[in-house]
Amino acid sequence: MRNSAYSKALNAYAVANSAVPPLVAVVRLYERAMTHLYAARDAAADRRFEAHHTAIRNAIMVFAGLDSILVFDKNEDMALTLRRFYHRLIAQAGAAASRKDPVAACDSLIRQTSFMLKAWQAIAAERGGPSTVVGATAKGPHASVVGRTMDHANGGLSGGLSA
Repeated sequence: MRNSAYSKALNAYAVANSAVPPLVAVVRLYERAMTHLYAARDAAADRRFEAHHTAIRNAIMVFAGLDSILVFDKNEDMALTLRRFYHRLIAQAGAAASRKDPVAACDSLIRQTSFMLKAWQAIAAERGGPSTVVGATAKGPHASVVGRTMDHANGGLSGGLSA
């Protein structure tokens, strides 16, 4: 049986996905995950373990939501790569509190998620959508490679993407 909070999160992602263009939804989800990861890091630094746990749980729900909207029929290899990435983030986040240095564990998650957030922002800018990266170039080092291969950006979100 599914956790009701998990089900609510997935439903919220479905509504958000239908209300905004797919690339915008992906960027917003990554931004939300970053917010939760920063909150988790700050809580761990302040030894507020319950707040750390809550923020980590919220970040995990975002990653699970991103994983749940992968579509494998357009680019199965990339969808599998993204699935492994999301599962690795979920595992690392779940173990962050038990690490010797939970702040460093959160910093690692922030770095990994930040890289992907910037890539998705560049893709959104390249495809004519809004990008929240100030001064970002759509032709950045990973924009063209990621833009060609990422399943999300190639219509892999529910509802499709018109390029």
